[in-house]
Amino acid sequence: MKNTAILYVPSDTPEAMTVATKKVAGVPIILRGVMTLAQAGIDRCILLMAGSQKETIERFLPKFSKQNLPEIEYVLYDEPYRVSPDTVKRITSLVGEKSVLVNADFIFEQELVSILFERPDANSKVIQFAQSTGSLPFYSVPKFVWEELSDFTAQKPRSIESCIHFLAEKNAIVFIKKPVEVNTFLVTRQRDRAVAEKALAETIRHRIDGPVARHINKRLSLPASLIMAKLWISPNAITAMNIIIGVFSGVFVADGHRYAVILLGAILFQIASIVDGCDGEVAKLTFRCTKFGQYADTLCDNLSLGSFITGLIAGYWRHTHSPVAFIVGAVLVLATALIFFWMIRYLKKNTDSASFVTFDKQYLSRLQKQPAWLLTVIKYGKYTLKKDVFSFMFLCFAFFGVLYWWLFIAAFGTVIAALILTYLNLSEMLTARKMGMVSRVKSFSEGGNS
Repeated sequence: MKNTAILYVPSDTPEAMTVATKKVAGVPIILRGVMTLAQAGIDRCILLMAGSQKETIERFLPKFSKQNLPEIEYVLYDEPYRVSPDTVKRITSLVGEKSVLVNADFIFEQELVSILFERPDANSKVIQFAQSTGSLPFYSVPKFVWEELSDFTAQKPRSIESCIHFLAEKNAIVFIKKPVEVNTFLVTRQRDRAVAEKALAETIRHRIDGPVARHINKRLSLPASLIMAKLWISPNAITAMNIIIGVFSGVFVADGHRYAVILLGAILFQIASIVDGCDGEVAKLTFRCTKFGQYADTLCDNLSLGSFITGLIAGYWRHTHSPVAFIVGAVLVLATALIFFWMIRYLKKNTDSASFVTFDKQYLSRLQKQPAWLLTVIKYGKYTLKKDVFSFMFLCFAFFGVLYWWLFIAAFGTVIAALILTYLNLSEMLTARKMGMVSRVKSFSEGGNS
């Protein structure tokens, strides 16, 4: 049986009834729920709504990839927004032994679904999330509970709120605490939508590591991303635009003599660093994250970085006419290539992701069996290799007219990083080889004893 969720349009106030199909960050609120549930592994979403709202949703659905959408079933209220025995019968025929029931005006994160479905009592009890300010319109409802509504709605058609209240009185609800780190927002009025958008943006910003990204880049990129999400601009179009900005940054940096032109190149590279966040932010806000988008974003980062490094080398040579520029540049390029090699190797071997952010989250941040001093170096040193940090440093050095000093600093830091990654990978390969030999010896010994 498919994992099923019911998103109901509330009828407690006229404004709450209409707000479900209004957009937050470019996506109707009810469809934000549908896509979040799909990310959590829900196969079928039942939309309990008015007939007029169905038309709005059906017009918007083609904007999403079919691969990302769950199976959608429409169950329409009896006007005005009432639940009848036929409505209950239709829902009961579609749900499994347990289902998730969510207010369509409720913006939430997928972790809530996992928490509900992992509870062993979800098949026998009604479970509801709560927090310090009160209960949340997010439930786990067993199938037999839906069947109990048949007699209740047979007396007369009821509002969905009356049905939920009846179920709460007849069945002892188990309240569980919502995790603090999981963000939720209930949109009850039209003016709440702007607050919800800001809350979504702040959630993205606070989950970013690094002071430059969190306190500078994201404060600029997220407002732009919200505008582009509302305009339904493609994340891939943003990536393509960012490639152009990044390439031109290297062209201007290669000038070698004119302060204003070199500074312009550094400014463009900083802009590229900011815009680099926009494609991912728009993809998250509008549920258009794809594997192709990850590859395109990674390619964009590398092209921008390659252009800037090339411009840095060429600019230093034009400034000094010294072969040192090509020697240091070669060291920088080779060390960077070695870093990319280890990162790509890990991603292909251990993940389905094409994003270098995954390498940090799943590998560097989880390192344990290494000397304390090395873990400290990795913990703080990795931030200097992030695009948001070194692009900001490029800008600072360019502002003071010493951008080409960064060629030597970058080469030194990149070599250190390449050596550390090489050491980590070779030590892991050696450990795995030793464990394999021990395993083979053990198997041989046990086979001989038998």
